[in-house]
Amino acid sequence: MVRPRAAKETWREASRIDSLLQLLSAGNAKRHSMLILINLDSACDRRQFMTAQLASAGIDFTRVGVDMRTQSRKFIFGWAEAHFPQFKFDQGVLSGAEIGCWLSHLSAWRQVLATDRIQTCVVIEDDVRLRADFKDATAALKANLDYDVIYLGTSSRNISQRRRMQIDRFWVHEPVGVVYNTWGYSIARKYIERLFEAGKSDIAVPIDHFLGSTARGAGPRISVLVPAVLQEDPVLGRSSQIGPHTMRLDRWQPVERARRRLLSSHIGTLYYSLYRFL
Repeated sequence: MVRPRAAKETWREASRIDSLLQLLSAGNAKRHSMLILINLDSACDRRQFMTAQLASAGIDFTRVGVDMRTQSRKFIFGWAEAHFPQFKFDQGVLSGAEIGCWLSHLSAWRQVLATDRIQTCVVIEDDVRLRADFKDATAALKANLDYDVIYLGTSSRNISQRRRMQIDRFWVHEPVGVVYNTWGYSIARKYIERLFEAGKSDIAVPIDHFLGSTARGAGPRISVLVPAVLQEDPVLGRSSQIGPHTMRLDRWQPVERARRRLLSSHIGTLYYSLYRFL
């Protein structure tokens, strides 16, 4: 059953996004890149945390966030069909929270298509800490012509040390396998256009699994900025906005904590040191 207040707030958010797209078409005509923060209306503390960091760095940003955590399957289907008819989400596999995450990122990407001159877009989530060279790195990555998506930081450590390329004074490395998070990334307009023009797409995996996949087909060509210019906040990162609303095993907090401990352990360090030869 749809909660009337939650449904009303979600539709209000949809109207806000549509209005924002019209403003962006006029206001961003002279810009070649943009930064979008994924942040739900209800996440006030996270918004204040990120706003303070971005203001300190002198970075303008736009905020989007689509909250489907408490919505019915019928409501989610109707909202997604109305706004992104080319994407069909498998609600037997994905939770409302995961679909909302998808819709938030799709809303961010659609803003790129709303302007003619925007060629790259930086998308960040609201639980990250920005490092001192974040602004310089994102500016430099505007010159990227080789990768569809460049991760600005990740918990994944399966990064090749040999397959890398320099962009300005920054280095990007190709991953060996999948990158499993969407903390922050730079995405190219050409990839967004390709994805939106591909026709009907069946979506049965969370967005981080889709975007970070190295599989052929709809998946992007990806790389990872090394060293990273953002990292997950240790406090906010543990308070997932998706995990409590998802029944999948890999979203279960004990499994997530075990994965993080393994990644940061001596065993993890020894294992991933082999990637220097890949």
